[in-house]
Amino acid sequence: MLQESNFARMTTNKPQITFATLCFILIIGTVTAFAQGSYTRISDLAYAGTGLSTQKLDLYIPTGATAATPLVIWIHGGGWIGGDKALNPSSFQLRYAQNGYAVASINYRLSSQAIFPAQIHDCKAAIRWLRANADQYNLDTTRFAVWGSSAGGHLAALLGTSNDVVDMEGSVGGNEQHSSRVQAVVDWYGPTDFLQMDTQLASQGCGNGNHNAPDSAESLLVGCPIQSCPAAVQRANPMTYFSSDDPPFFIQHGTADCTVPTGQSQILQNLLQGSGHDTSLITLSGAGHGGPQFSAESNLLLVDAFLDAKLRQSVNPLVTSMRIFRKSAEVATFRAGSLGSLYRLVLTGLNFQDGTKVLVNGVEKGVSYSNPTEVVIYELPGRIAPSGEISVQIKNSNGRFSNVLRSAITP
Repeated sequence: MLQESNFARMTTNKPQITFATLCFILIIGTVTAFAQGSYTRISDLAYAGTGLSTQKLDLYIPTGATAATPLVIWIHGGGWIGGDKALNPSSFQLRYAQNGYAVASINYRLSSQAIFPAQIHDCKAAIRWLRANADQYNLDTTRFAVWGSSAGGHLAALLGTSNDVVDMEGSVGGNEQHSSRVQAVVDWYGPTDFLQMDTQLASQGCGNGNHNAPDSAESLLVGCPIQSCPAAVQRANPMTYFSSDDPPFFIQHGTADCTVPTGQSQILQNLLQGSGHDTSLITLSGAGHGGPQFSAESNLLLVDAFLDAKLRQSVNPLVTSMRIFRKSAEVATFRAGSLGSLYRLVLTGLNFQDGTKVLVNGVEKGVSYSNPTEVVIYELPGRIAPSGEISVQIKNSNGRFSNVLRSAITP
């Protein structure tokens, strides 16, 4: 593995261009311009404002891009007890830095340092930091994908389903004015419901995986023997937070995986597919827990196709601010019990479309005016509730959802 010092370094990598890579560049070069196969690596960027190596990321920026680039965020595996963000020049993840994407590889605190939800809080902090610094690194804030394997697959799936879930957000590193929402998820053989793992392994003919043991990776993650604390396990389960506004999923799992049973991906797929979600599960026949079948060119072309379909075009809405007007005066919050018809909301952001709708506390409402960067909503229905908050989210005509912005209700 490539080793780096504990301070940021910048290097440039210019690999040989194969005929296949050149063909790929020619095919997609009309969408995003970039230098042929070159990228700049920026190492050990601290996203949490600490000196912890487990709260740093490496960033790989394609050289010569003429427009803001989509970003693929890699999350390493290792059972939440090991692993590292380091990639070497031959790592398959860097094919994307050679083909017009930026790539971020992130570390997160391991279970020996802090139990869940520290890991997902760190991942979300890294994403907020990347959005906060997007202009500096030429990143398109509306086109972020996450991709992880094993424990990293679990965190990638959790990032996908826990968009705008306050409990999963945390405040690590600040930048809370920026969204941690992602627009696509690639989940390689990540666990979902820890409580079912040993039973599924036995059904798969793998014997006892010892996931229920007090010292298993899953028990160490949640801080208790998993069968003794189902609420803590449910809190770490990506399926707990699924909603219809989640991003598209691409899931892959080996049929001979005796570490994380194939059933873990199947139950996630069943949930997503049963709700009509944009998702696909591909099982790799005979593949174990990772291995060459996943990184084979033929398989990576499937990942390429998914990411290109979901990230190449700027179609994902992102809300960056909300202004609230009561009658003609701008106000900071909603007044409890007041008439909704007195209010006007002005949302600014990116990639709003004709036919855009707004969800106010989950209820769809038409908008009074919209252009690609602004939406205006007049007259909320009924009266403002006596307490709580008002949440607002954009739904584009293409079915893509934005992040959620919230404002308090005050007396």
